[in-house]
Amino acid sequence: MARGDFLYERATMRWPAFVLDTCAALGGDPLLATPAAAALQFVVSAMDVADDLIDREWNEQLAPIEQAVNAIPALAWLAQRATNDLAATLGAERALLAGELIAHALLIACSGQHSDLVLEANTDVSEETALDMTRRKSSIGIGMACQLGAAVVTDNPEILGLVGEFGEHIGMVGQLLNDMAGASRDAVGRGSDLARRKKTLPVAFALRVAREEGIQSLLDWYGGAGERMDERRVADLIHSVGGIHFAWVVARAHRQEALATLRVIRDRTGRAEVLRLRRLVPRVQVVSHAGGGNGGR
Repeated sequence: MARGDFLYERATMRWPAFVLDTCAALGGDPLLATPAAAALQFVVSAMDVADDLIDREWNEQLAPIEQAVNAIPALAWLAQRATNDLAATLGAERALLAGELIAHALLIACSGQHSDLVLEANTDVSEETALDMTRRKSSIGIGMACQLGAAVVTDNPEILGLVGEFGEHIGMVGQLLNDMAGASRDAVGRGSDLARRKKTLPVAFALRVAREEGIQSLLDWYGGAGERMDERRVADLIHSVGGIHFAWVVARAHRQEALATLRVIRDRTGRAEVLRLRRLVPRVQVVSHAGGGNGGR
């Protein structure tokens, strides 16, 4: 596909919607899921603060770094308090299940964040390694969010597993859209991915091509050696070797997997309303040079 054909923007994850909409689609009362949605939002807010500090993107005009660090344990405590509130309406067992889902996903997300940092100084990163980091850092969390909503309705392991799988595919689509935006030629909204030499999927693909074809300037940039290139030039190289195209193909595949899993959940539960969760799946778009396009459905 010719350069310039792709349309992508950073995906905005509506975290409470994953909980509340999943609960409603499975026949539950979203009001009962509100404490779980609140707990999730507190956890995500704490992780966002930590992520901004790690990536040196914290705006000190908003608040001093010391206050940001102090906010993290406060948000974690509020998440625990909200989880405990579930016991009053759903019982101790469901509250414990919700707490375990959050804790497990948080631990995996931390391991993904650690891998993200370790890989910054490494140019020998495969596409599989980049995808695994993305899964642990981002998509597991979306799967957990959907499972939280499902856990209000059922403790059926098969349904919880399928719902988690559905959410993970959503998370992969959303993060890959963010990764493509992070390698954009346009500095607006690009963030710090290029400056921090993040080994996202489009970058991992581009580095493999660079190793095969001897594009030393790209290898030097991501290895921290050689002369510093303009970020626009780095983005141009990633585009020209097919890094964005590859990430787009993978994102589209995960979108299709999410929709297929949703149909399985519908069949297992007998609830046609489950298909309404399609609105949670990010669109993966492609547009022509003439300006036309489609939603990728």
